[in-house]
Amino acid sequence: MARPGVILPILQNWSCHNCGGCCREHQIVITAEEKKRIDRQKWTSADGIADDQPLIVAHGTDFRLNHQADGACVFLDERGLCRIHSKFGEAAKPLACRAYPYAVHPSGNSVTVSLRFSCPSVVQNLGEPVAQQRQTLEELAGEIVPSNYQAPDAPQLFAGQPMSWPDVLLLLAFVERGLAIGKANFATRLLRVLTWIELLEKTPRDAINVEQLGHLLPLLHEASVRAQPDDDLPLVEPTGIGRTLFRQLVAQLLRHDTDMTARGGFMGRMRLLSDGVRFALGRGHVPAMADPISVRVAFSRRSAKSPESAANTSAAMPAFSQLEKEFGGRNAEFDELFVRYFRVKLQGLHFCGRAFYDMPFIDGFRSLALMYPATLWVARMRAARDGRTVVSLPDIQAALATIDHNFGYSPALGMAAAKKRIQQLARMQQIPALCSWYSR
Repeated sequence: MARPGVILPILQNWSCHNCGGCCREHQIVITAEEKKRIDRQKWTSADGIADDQPLIVAHGTDFRLNHQADGACVFLDERGLCRIHSKFGEAAKPLACRAYPYAVHPSGNSVTVSLRFSCPSVVQNLGEPVAQQRQTLEELAGEIVPSNYQAPDAPQLFAGQPMSWPDVLLLLAFVERGLAIGKANFATRLLRVLTWIELLEKTPRDAINVEQLGHLLPLLHEASVRAQPDDDLPLVEPTGIGRTLFRQLVAQLLRHDTDMTARGGFMGRMRLLSDGVRFALGRGHVPAMADPISVRVAFSRRSAKSPESAANTSAAMPAFSQLEKEFGGRNAEFDELFVRYFRVKLQGLHFCGRAFYDMPFIDGFRSLALMYPATLWVARMRAARDGRTVVSLPDIQAALATIDHNFGYSPALGMAAAKKRIQQLARMQQIPALCSWYSR
């Protein structure tokens, strides 16, 4: 078939601002052909590459770019720029480097482009409108999508309930509209969508098709609005079990497995295990966790290379109990960011199906919904760490840039236990409670 059309996100800008984070926080897997191309570039010490340092190392049955002693990609220079790009141009870089922070996902007979908000320029909406980058993105998608592309099966609605691509696109449009339009704050809009998604889950299976959905979805939305008025957001305190499951999710979202992490060896793995246990228990102080370097560069006044910025001291970290107080999370500026984030993920199908651990639509959306309280929780942690009792927009931006790194990419979040955690939180009615509680 002909190459599929490319659907671009709206309301989003991006240009690279050379923070160097992506060159330190990711292991870049390359193809055999890319390895040959780099080998032919004949890098020497005159280019700033150490003679005794291999450029490429084995990565399972593939290859990846090597890293310097400080964790930076072997091709990252002292200015924070890529040596391959500087010497041979952008087209000479590996495809994975050229694609970030974009992600291309199947959408029926088309492909859709999403963005990773782990890039601070994305989360701050900096740079050129994505809509003006169509030619570049179509060329990039042409390299990512095989020439014999065949549309995959549409995501299931829930386990055992298939949908067609027209069903999915109609449902997507309705979810996006419910989150983007209205006078209510974002938390209220999100709770409404979660309400009618739950009602949809209980709908007879023979009513789930494009013709029936077109009549059913407006009715479900109206019912959710009546149940959740604009000015009456219910405050339901999460249960102890709900909080435990939620903190386990946050711990996995905060974990960054970089090249430096891999060098930590047995003791490093034991520390990560200990941190996970402390998150599950929720007692004492939050474990000290280093911010990603891109977040430190974009949102910290301290130098990204200073020792004190590499990790926070345990004395500076707040107690878990401090993060249960009110921090002022309902704010028009915050809502603009969350609307943009959710719309990009929805339009890019970056929350279900092939792009997200093969999760059904409803479970995937619930996973996406949990990014809202998770971001607010991490923002509270950042504010409390600095001795503040109210979160700011940079807190929210830094928190989202930190945890979106793993959303849809961490193997741990695709494991059966992680999927079961989402389902358990939904059965216990904890997802709306968490969204309401941590938005206070």
